[in-house]
Amino acid sequence: MLQEGQVGPQTLALGARSIIRQGPSGEVNVGDAHARFQEAVSRGNCYAVADQTGAALAAGLSASPVNVCLFNPKGNNKLAVIWRASIVSAVAPAAIVAVWIGVNTDIAAAAVTGTAAAPQNCMVGNANRSSISAFRTATLPAVPVAALVLGVIFTGAITTIPQQQSLGGWLDGSLIIAPGGAVSFQGSAASGAAACFADWVWEEIPI
Repeated sequence: MLQEGQVGPQTLALGARSIIRQGPSGEVNVGDAHARFQEAVSRGNCYAVADQTGAALAAGLSASPVNVCLFNPKGNNKLAVIWRASIVSAVAPAAIVAVWIGVNTDIAAAAVTGTAAAPQNCMVGNANRSSISAFRTATLPAVPVAALVLGVIFTGAITTIPQQQSLGGWLDGSLIIAPGGAVSFQGSAASGAAACFADWVWEEIPI
């Protein structure tokens, strides 16, 4: 199939039909139309939630995570596409801590409960509310399974360095929570007391 295009920029009005833009060597020119997440956020279906106070990671995989976790309620008609998951420690632990994202995948299990947190719409001022439940001091239906390694918290004195790097970061949709599923932050050993602050950012899309 022969595809035709036009070399060089075009100036078009809204609603106008256009042809593919090409470069002088025949390559197709593409570029970002907006900021990376702008279009999705502008639809009002993207949310963020973060710990307002520090919490300790338990010693090993735990069904009682204290840091904010996410649960997609059974029967929900949305998927939670995780964009970002990060956690930072403000207190050095007694032993090195590997930090994971733990997953609960048994959709027949009991619902996650806990102290409700309040997800915020990433389009600040938008009235849409998240269909995903966020909890602190949660009770999971079972001990989760480690799915992603986010990094390691070392035991060195945190007050001697300019800043503490967060673990995790942008996952770009590589983790999706289906209805009945849950995700939480987990550690291989106990963190410092009230040490960790975590956050999640996600987009909700219809199933």
